[in-house]
Amino acid sequence: MSHPNQPIRTAIIGYGGSGKLSHADILSQLPEFEIRAVCDLSREQRAKARTDLGCDTYSNVSELLDQSSDFDLAIVVTRTDTHCQIVQDCLNAGLHTVVTKPWAMNRNEADLMLEAQERSGKTIFPWMPMSWSPEFIQVKELIDAGDIGEVFLVRRQITHFWERSDWQTQTKYGGGYLLNWGMHIVQPILDLVPSPAIRVFGQMQQTVNPGDAEDNFLSIIEFQNGTRGIAEFTQGIEGLPSFMVQGTQGMLHSDGESITLLSKNPGADEPVVRTNFPITGKIFGDESEIYKDIAKGIQYGRPMRANTRHSLYGTLVLDAIRESHLDRQTVDITADTLPLFSKGFH
Repeated sequence: MSHPNQPIRTAIIGYGGSGKLSHADILSQLPEFEIRAVCDLSREQRAKARTDLGCDTYSNVSELLDQSSDFDLAIVVTRTDTHCQIVQDCLNAGLHTVVTKPWAMNRNEADLMLEAQERSGKTIFPWMPMSWSPEFIQVKELIDAGDIGEVFLVRRQITHFWERSDWQTQTKYGGGYLLNWGMHIVQPILDLVPSPAIRVFGQMQQTVNPGDAEDNFLSIIEFQNGTRGIAEFTQGIEGLPSFMVQGTQGMLHSDGESITLLSKNPGADEPVVRTNFPITGKIFGDESEIYKDIAKGIQYGRPMRANTRHSLYGTLVLDAIRESHLDRQTVDITADTLPLFSKGFH
Protein backbone atom coordinates (compact mmCIF):
# COMPACT_ATOMS: atom_id res chain seq x y z
CA MET A 1 0.00 0.00 0.00
CA SER A 2 1.35 3.42 -0.96
CA HIS A 3 1.29 6.26 1.55
CA PRO A 4 1.79 9.98 0.85
CA ASN A 5 5.27 9.95 2.38
CA GLN A 6 6.39 6.86 0.43
CA PRO A 7 7.06 6.45 -3.29
CA ILE A 8 4.54 4.54 -5.37
CA ARG A 9 6.08 1.15 -6.14
CA THR A 10 5.68 0.79 -9.89
CA ALA A 11 5.91 -1.94 -12.53
CA ILE A 12 6.00 -1.07 -16.23
CA ILE A 13 4.54 -3.65 -18.61
CA GLY A 14 5.98 -3.01 -22.08
CA TYR A 15 9.40 -1.40 -22.55
CA GLY A 16 9.27 -0.34 -26.17
CA GLY A 17 9.75 3.22 -27.36
CA SER A 18 6.68 4.59 -25.60
CA GLY A 19 7.22 2.56 -22.44
CA LYS A 20 10.71 4.01 -22.11
CA LEU A 21 10.31 7.60 -23.37
CA SER A 22 6.82 8.53 -22.17
CA HIS A 23 6.81 6.52 -18.96
CA ALA A 24 10.07 5.10 -17.57
CA ASP A 25 12.24 8.11 -18.39
CA ILE A 26 9.64 10.42 -16.83
CA LEU A 27 9.03 8.35 -13.70
CA SER A 28 12.76 8.07 -13.09
CA GLN A 29 12.80 11.83 -12.47
CA LEU A 30 9.81 11.93 -10.11
CA PRO A 31 10.28 11.27 -6.38
CA GLU A 32 6.63 10.22 -6.12
CA PHE A 33 7.46 6.96 -7.92
CA GLU A 34 9.90 4.08 -7.61
CA ILE A 35 10.27 1.80 -10.66
CA ARG A 36 10.69 -1.67 -9.20
CA ALA A 37 10.20 -3.83 -12.27
CA VAL A 38 9.77 -3.98 -16.02
CA CYS A 39 7.97 -6.74 -17.90
CA ASP A 40 8.60 -7.30 -21.60
CA LEU A 41 8.47 -10.27 -23.96
CA SER A 42 11.76 -9.24 -25.55
CA ARG A 43 14.98 -10.39 -23.93
CA GLU A 44 16.74 -7.42 -25.51
CA GLN A 45 14.25 -4.95 -24.00
CA ARG A 46 14.53 -6.58 -20.59
CA ALA A 47 18.32 -6.24 -20.73
CA LYS A 48 17.94 -2.61 -21.71
CA ALA A 49 15.58 -2.00 -18.77
CA ARG A 50 18.06 -3.52 -16.33
CA THR A 51 20.79 -1.26 -17.73
CA ASP A 52 18.61 1.85 -17.83
CA LEU A 53 16.76 1.42 -14.56
CA GLY A 54 18.59 -1.16 -12.45
CA CYS A 55 15.29 -2.88 -11.70
CA ASP A 56 13.98 -6.45 -11.77
CA THR A 57 12.63 -7.73 -15.07
CA TYR A 58 10.02 -10.31 -16.01
CA SER A 59 9.28 -12.07 -19.29
CA ASN A 60 5.52 -12.37 -18.77
CA VAL A 61 2.75 -10.71 -16.82
CA SER A 62 1.88 -13.78 -14.76
CA GLU A 63 5.38 -13.93 -13.29
CA LEU A 64 5.24 -10.24 -12.49
CA LEU A 65 1.84 -10.47 -10.80
CA ASP A 66 3.00 -13.42 -8.69
CA GLN A 67 4.99 -10.70 -6.90
CA SER A 68 2.09 -8.21 -6.84
CA SER A 69 2.59 -7.47 -3.13
CA ASP A 70 5.81 -5.67 -4.15
CA PHE A 71 3.90 -3.11 -6.23
CA ASP A 72 1.23 -0.45 -5.92
CA LEU A 73 0.89 0.50 -9.58
CA ALA A 74 1.14 -1.21 -12.96
CA ILE A 75 1.60 0.74 -16.18
CA VAL A 76 0.38 -1.09 -19.29
CA VAL A 77 2.17 0.08 -22.44
CA THR A 78 1.54 -2.90 -24.69
CA ARG A 79 -0.16 -3.61 -27.99
CA THR A 80 -3.79 -2.45 -28.07
CA ASP A 81 -5.33 -5.93 -28.36
CA THR A 82 -3.65 -6.98 -25.08
CA HIS A 83 -4.86 -4.11 -22.89
CA CYS A 84 -8.15 -5.57 -21.73
CA GLN A 85 -6.82 -8.83 -20.29
CA ILE A 86 -3.66 -7.34 -18.79
CA VAL A 87 -5.56 -4.51 -17.10
CA GLN A 88 -8.05 -6.98 -15.62
CA ASP A 89 -5.20 -9.16 -14.35
CA CYS A 90 -3.45 -6.19 -12.74
CA LEU A 91 -6.62 -4.99 -11.04
CA ASN A 92 -7.43 -8.50 -9.83
CA ALA A 93 -3.92 -8.64 -8.34
CA GLY A 94 -4.68 -5.51 -6.32
CA LEU A 95 -2.81 -2.90 -8.36
CA HIS A 96 -3.87 0.51 -9.55
CA THR A 97 -3.36 0.51 -13.30
CA VAL A 98 -2.38 3.07 -15.91
CA VAL A 99 -3.28 1.95 -19.43
CA THR A 100 -1.95 3.68 -22.52
CA LYS A 101 -4.24 4.89 -25.30
CA PRO A 102 -6.52 3.54 -26.49
CA TRP A 103 -7.51 2.13 -23.12
CA ALA A 104 -10.04 -0.19 -24.80
CA MET A 105 -10.70 -1.41 -28.33
CA ASN A 106 -14.47 -1.12 -27.87
CA ARG A 107 -17.34 -0.88 -25.39
CA ASN A 108 -17.25 -4.59 -24.53
CA GLU A 109 -13.61 -4.37 -23.44
CA ALA A 110 -14.27 -1.18 -21.50
CA ASP A 111 -17.12 -2.86 -19.60
CA LEU A 112 -14.91 -5.83 -18.65
CA MET A 113 -12.22 -3.52 -17.29
CA LEU A 114 -14.74 -1.38 -15.42
CA GLU A 115 -16.21 -4.49 -13.79
CA ALA A 116 -12.72 -5.52 -12.66
CA GLN A 117 -12.13 -2.03 -11.31
CA GLU A 118 -15.35 -2.21 -9.30
CA ARG A 119 -14.51 -5.63 -7.86
CA SER A 120 -10.92 -4.74 -6.98
CA GLY A 121 -11.47 -1.34 -5.42
CA LYS A 122 -8.44 -0.13 -7.38
CA THR A 123 -8.36 2.59 -10.01
CA ILE A 124 -7.82 2.54 -13.76
CA PHE A 125 -5.99 5.62 -15.02
CA PRO A 126 -6.55 5.85 -18.80
CA TRP A 127 -3.61 7.58 -20.47
CA MET A 128 -5.29 10.64 -21.98
CA PRO A 129 -2.49 13.19 -22.52
CA MET A 130 -4.65 15.62 -24.52
CA SER A 131 -6.42 16.52 -21.27
CA TRP A 132 -3.09 18.10 -20.22
CA SER A 133 -2.34 19.69 -23.61
CA PRO A 134 -1.57 23.43 -23.31
CA GLU A 135 -3.23 23.94 -26.69
CA PHE A 136 -6.45 22.22 -25.63
CA ILE A 137 -6.48 23.90 -22.21
CA GLN A 138 -6.10 27.38 -23.71
CA VAL A 139 -8.77 26.76 -26.33
CA LYS A 140 -11.15 25.63 -23.59
CA GLU A 141 -10.37 28.65 -21.41
CA LEU A 142 -11.09 31.04 -24.29
CA ILE A 143 -14.38 29.29 -25.02
CA ASP A 144 -15.40 29.29 -21.36
CA ALA A 145 -14.57 33.01 -21.12
CA GLY A 146 -17.22 33.69 -23.77
CA ASP A 147 -14.74 35.38 -26.10
CA ILE A 148 -16.32 33.93 -29.24
CA GLY A 149 -19.92 33.87 -28.08
CA GLU A 150 -22.05 30.74 -28.37
CA VAL A 151 -20.11 27.94 -30.04
CA PHE A 152 -21.77 26.11 -32.92
CA LEU A 153 -18.80 24.38 -34.62
CA VAL A 154 -15.73 22.62 -33.20
CA ARG A 155 -13.28 21.16 -35.68
CA ARG A 156 -10.17 19.15 -34.80
CA GLN A 157 -7.81 17.92 -37.50
CA ILE A 158 -4.35 16.35 -37.65
CA THR A 159 -2.45 15.76 -40.88
CA HIS A 160 0.66 13.67 -41.38
CA PHE A 161 2.06 12.01 -44.46
CA TRP A 162 4.07 8.90 -43.79
CA GLU A 163 3.93 5.17 -44.34
CA ARG A 164 4.27 2.77 -41.45
CA SER A 165 4.39 -1.02 -41.53
CA ASP A 166 4.19 -2.08 -37.88
CA TRP A 167 1.33 -3.72 -35.94
CA GLN A 168 -0.66 -0.47 -36.10
CA THR A 169 -1.58 -1.40 -39.68
CA GLN A 170 -3.26 -4.67 -38.60
CA THR A 171 -6.82 -4.78 -37.24
CA LYS A 172 -6.19 -8.10 -35.45
CA TYR A 173 -3.78 -6.27 -33.15
CA GLY A 174 -6.08 -3.33 -32.53
CA GLY A 175 -4.32 -1.21 -35.13
CA GLY A 176 -5.74 1.59 -37.20
CA TYR A 177 -5.73 5.33 -36.82
CA LEU A 178 -9.19 5.64 -35.34
CA LEU A 179 -8.02 3.89 -32.16
CA ASN A 180 -4.45 5.21 -32.34
CA TRP A 181 -5.38 8.86 -32.86
CA GLY A 182 -9.03 8.98 -31.84
CA MET A 183 -8.44 10.06 -28.25
CA HIS A 184 -6.18 12.88 -29.48
CA ILE A 185 -8.74 14.11 -32.02
CA VAL A 186 -12.29 13.03 -31.09
CA GLN A 187 -12.02 13.29 -27.30
CA PRO A 188 -11.10 17.01 -27.22
CA ILE A 189 -14.21 17.83 -29.23
CA LEU A 190 -16.36 15.91 -26.75
CA ASP A 191 -14.70 17.78 -23.90
CA LEU A 192 -15.20 21.22 -25.46
CA VAL A 193 -18.94 20.87 -26.11
CA PRO A 194 -21.12 21.15 -22.96
CA SER A 195 -23.76 18.83 -24.37
CA PRO A 196 -23.91 15.08 -25.06
CA ALA A 197 -23.18 13.63 -28.48
CA ILE A 198 -26.37 12.17 -29.97
CA ARG A 199 -25.59 11.29 -33.60
CA VAL A 200 -22.44 10.30 -35.44
CA PHE A 201 -21.37 9.90 -39.04
CA GLY A 202 -18.03 8.21 -39.75
CA GLN A 203 -15.99 7.37 -42.83
CA MET A 204 -12.60 5.66 -42.93
CA GLN A 205 -10.00 5.00 -45.64
CA GLN A 206 -6.86 2.94 -46.11
CA THR A 207 -4.49 4.89 -48.35
CA VAL A 208 -0.69 4.80 -48.00
CA ASN A 209 -0.16 2.13 -45.34
CA PRO A 210 -0.01 -1.64 -45.89
CA GLY A 211 -2.10 -4.04 -43.82
CA ASP A 212 -5.87 -3.96 -43.44
CA ALA A 213 -6.42 -1.07 -41.01
CA GLU A 214 -7.55 2.46 -41.83
CA ASP A 215 -5.01 5.28 -41.94
CA ASN A 216 -7.57 8.09 -42.46
CA PHE A 217 -10.84 8.85 -40.74
CA LEU A 218 -13.45 11.59 -40.75
CA SER A 219 -16.37 12.00 -38.37
CA ILE A 220 -19.21 14.48 -38.02
CA ILE A 221 -20.72 14.53 -34.53
CA GLU A 222 -24.06 16.12 -33.70
CA PHE A 223 -24.60 17.27 -30.13
CA GLN A 224 -27.88 17.65 -28.31
CA ASN A 225 -27.57 21.45 -28.19
CA GLY A 226 -27.11 21.61 -31.98
CA THR A 227 -23.34 22.06 -32.02
CA ARG A 228 -21.48 20.25 -34.79
CA GLY A 229 -18.13 18.55 -34.23
CA ILE A 230 -15.81 17.51 -37.06
CA ALA A 231 -12.91 15.17 -36.28
CA GLU A 232 -10.38 14.14 -38.90
CA PHE A 233 -7.03 12.43 -39.32
CA THR A 234 -5.77 12.74 -42.89
CA GLN A 235 -2.72 11.40 -44.66
CA GLY A 236 -1.82 14.71 -46.25
CA ILE A 237 1.26 16.84 -46.82
CA GLU A 238 -0.44 19.97 -45.50
CA GLY A 239 -3.68 20.38 -43.63
CA LEU A 240 -6.20 22.53 -41.83
CA PRO A 241 -5.80 24.15 -38.38
CA SER A 242 -5.40 21.70 -35.51
CA PHE A 243 -8.36 23.39 -33.79
CA MET A 244 -11.00 25.61 -35.37
CA VAL A 245 -13.86 26.72 -33.13
CA GLN A 246 -16.56 29.02 -34.52
CA GLY A 247 -18.97 30.96 -32.34
CA THR A 248 -21.57 33.66 -32.77
CA GLN A 249 -19.06 36.42 -31.97
CA GLY A 250 -15.79 35.08 -33.29
CA MET A 251 -13.46 32.17 -34.04
CA LEU A 252 -10.51 30.36 -32.49
CA HIS A 253 -7.87 29.09 -34.89
CA SER A 254 -4.82 27.10 -33.72
CA ASP A 255 -1.86 25.88 -35.74
CA GLY A 256 -0.22 24.10 -32.79
CA GLU A 257 2.19 26.97 -32.15
CA SER A 258 -0.23 29.80 -31.40
CA ILE A 259 -3.96 30.33 -31.05
CA THR A 260 -5.57 33.23 -32.89
CA LEU A 261 -8.75 34.75 -31.51
CA LEU A 262 -10.71 36.45 -34.30
CA SER A 263 -13.43 38.67 -32.84
CA LYS A 264 -16.27 39.88 -35.06
CA ASN A 265 -19.84 41.06 -34.53
CA PRO A 266 -21.68 39.60 -37.54
CA GLY A 267 -24.26 42.36 -37.32
CA ALA A 268 -21.80 45.23 -37.60
CA ASP A 269 -19.69 46.47 -40.49
CA GLU A 270 -16.45 46.40 -38.53
CA PRO A 271 -13.05 44.80 -39.16
CA VAL A 272 -12.05 41.55 -37.54
CA VAL A 273 -9.95 41.99 -34.39
CA ARG A 274 -7.12 39.45 -34.14
CA THR A 275 -5.41 38.48 -30.88
CA ASN A 276 -2.64 35.89 -30.73
CA PHE A 277 -1.89 33.59 -27.80
CA PRO A 278 1.37 31.62 -27.97
CA ILE A 279 1.30 27.95 -26.99
CA THR A 280 4.08 26.87 -24.64
CA GLY A 281 4.86 23.38 -23.44
CA LYS A 282 4.36 19.91 -24.88
CA ILE A 283 1.56 20.03 -27.41
CA PHE A 284 0.19 16.60 -26.37
CA GLY A 285 0.63 17.18 -22.66
CA ASP A 286 3.55 17.03 -20.23
CA GLU A 287 3.98 13.45 -19.00
CA SER A 288 5.52 14.69 -15.74
CA GLU A 289 2.38 16.67 -14.92
CA ILE A 290 0.18 13.71 -15.81
CA TYR A 291 2.09 11.43 -13.45
CA LYS A 292 2.09 14.00 -10.66
CA ASP A 293 -1.70 14.05 -10.94
CA ILE A 294 -1.81 10.25 -10.97
CA ALA A 295 0.28 10.24 -7.77
CA LYS A 296 -2.21 12.59 -6.12
CA GLY A 297 -5.03 10.33 -7.25
CA ILE A 298 -3.40 7.26 -5.70
CA GLN A 299 -2.09 8.86 -2.50
CA TYR A 300 -4.85 11.36 -1.74
CA GLY A 301 -7.81 10.16 -3.79
CA ARG A 302 -7.94 13.37 -5.82
CA PRO A 303 -10.11 13.17 -8.95
CA MET A 304 -8.36 13.05 -12.31
CA ARG A 305 -9.23 15.35 -15.18
CA ALA A 306 -9.29 12.20 -17.37
CA ASN A 307 -11.07 9.23 -15.79
CA THR A 308 -12.83 6.04 -16.84
CA ARG A 309 -16.25 7.71 -17.31
CA HIS A 310 -14.59 10.30 -19.49
CA SER A 311 -12.79 7.61 -21.49
CA LEU A 312 -15.89 5.43 -21.83
CA TYR A 313 -17.72 8.35 -23.40
CA GLY A 314 -14.93 8.61 -25.97
CA THR A 315 -14.99 4.87 -26.60
CA LEU A 316 -18.74 4.96 -27.29
CA VAL A 317 -18.25 7.66 -29.89
CA LEU A 318 -15.32 5.84 -31.53
CA ASP A 319 -17.49 2.71 -31.69
CA ALA A 320 -20.21 4.75 -33.36
CA ILE A 321 -17.76 6.16 -35.93
CA ARG A 322 -16.69 2.65 -36.90
CA GLU A 323 -20.28 1.38 -36.96
CA SER A 324 -21.34 4.30 -39.15
CA HIS A 325 -18.54 3.55 -41.60
CA LEU A 326 -19.37 -0.15 -41.80
CA ASP A 327 -23.15 0.38 -42.11
CA ARG A 328 -22.84 3.50 -44.29
CA GLN A 329 -25.36 5.43 -42.25
CA THR A 330 -25.47 7.73 -39.25
CA VAL A 331 -25.60 6.18 -35.78
CA ASP A 332 -27.73 7.45 -32.90
CA ILE A 333 -26.04 7.15 -29.50
CA THR A 334 -28.30 9.18 -27.18
CA ALA A 335 -29.17 6.27 -24.89
CA ASP A 336 -25.50 5.58 -24.16
CA THR A 337 -24.11 9.09 -23.83
CA LEU A 338 -26.82 10.83 -21.83
CA PRO A 339 -26.34 8.84 -18.57
CA LEU A 340 -22.57 9.19 -18.83
CA PHE A 341 -22.71 12.87 -19.62
CA SER A 342 -25.01 13.60 -16.67
CA LYS A 343 -22.33 12.33 -14.26
CA GLY A 344 -20.13 15.28 -15.05
CA PHE A 345 -17.53 15.47 -17.77
CA HIS A 346 -17.59 19.28 -17.83
